[in-house]
Amino acid sequence: MPAPAPRLQFTSIRTVVVEGKPLVGLKHTAKTASGLPVSTAWIEMPPEDVRRLIKSLQDTLAELGQE
Repeated sequence: MPAPAPRLQFTSIRTVVVEGKPLVGLKHTAKTASGLPVSTAWIEMPPEDVRRLIKSLQDTLAELGQE
């Protein structure tokens, strides 16, 4: 049986410029079921990928009736 997924506490957001192009960085902080902290590495995405991510999240929430 797989271990339960960590529960998200918050997401940090930053912007950086790499080779003249803006990127949006996301980093999640969570806790395991036993309360141990878990932190991910920064994930850097171009703005158009962030827009697609936001749309995907909005679509998922709409499917759940959470709008």
